[in-house]
Amino acid sequence: MFFLWLVFRDADLDAVWAALRAADVAMVVLAAVVVQVVYVAQGARWRIIADTLGLTVKRFYALVLGGIGANNILPLRIGDLLRARWLAKAAAIPSGRAFGSVVRDRACDVITLVVALAVSLPIVGDAAWVDRIAIGGIALVAVLALVIGGAVVYTRTRPRARRESRGRARRLLRDTVDEVASPIGRRRLVAALALSVVAWGFWAVAAGLVCRSLGFSLSPIELVFVTAVINLGVVIPSSPGFIGTYQWLAVSALGVVGVDGEVAIAFSLLMQAIWFIPTTIVGGVIVVREVHRDARRQPAEQQSGRTG
Repeated sequence: MFFLWLVFRDADLDAVWAALRAADVAMVVLAAVVVQVVYVAQGARWRIIADTLGLTVKRFYALVLGGIGANNILPLRIGDLLRARWLAKAAAIPSGRAFGSVVRDRACDVITLVVALAVSLPIVGDAAWVDRIAIGGIALVAVLALVIGGAVVYTRTRPRARRESRGRARRLLRDTVDEVASPIGRRRLVAALALSVVAWGFWAVAAGLVCRSLGFSLSPIELVFVTAVINLGVVIPSSPGFIGTYQWLAVSALGVVGVDGEVAIAFSLLMQAIWFIPTTIVGGVIVVREVHRDARRQPAEQQSGRTG
């Protein structure tokens, strides 16, 4: 609510509405289609990272949408925990390993966006708040490196020697640490990072289409900058669907490249709508389906455990 107040406190709401009404609908619809390529690329990347090639890209795409749909209505990125659970059930792998793959998946996004911001910021311009985002992004990459390094050291100094008597929480944590520490291989790493570039490249294309629908355009490097700022800014868990923070980041980023006022606000609303509405609807359906599958699996698993 605070960030929404910052965005709308001096805005002419009639002018914002006029800009939205004047937007080219065909461009907006095309942008909504292009955004789906982002999730397909992220699904393909997660499949490579998780190393569960028995599941199709289509299945991973669905799990990504389900996770985003849950994040749109639930706080603290709970959707990421849910999609890890769904992967564990679908691929018959430990939950900790599935969650570790989600951590790696998110790390690819952070690395790609930090590099994009580092490349674009010196060219586009400078602002104190953007510098703070850049510093925060670099710090986050450093933290990820420390986490991975710590996991590697831990797994080498503390052999697993799993015991069935070990508690479920400890097994989950150890499985997660093992997955984070396991070598990913050069080819898989390059493929994962390449798909990250593809994903955020298509996000930038969608943003460019939304800009054109409102009657202005940005250069490719400006689109890279806007993409990095908005998506790095929402890495930190905030309100469901990033409502408020998303608008402030979008309007502030456009201000750096010379797009101010009500048109910038209209962009923030349209840009969020083209992914928020489809992922909430489709992702919500996927969440219901996966919860229903879980409910059907549990009695069978319990019966199997009693039989064993």
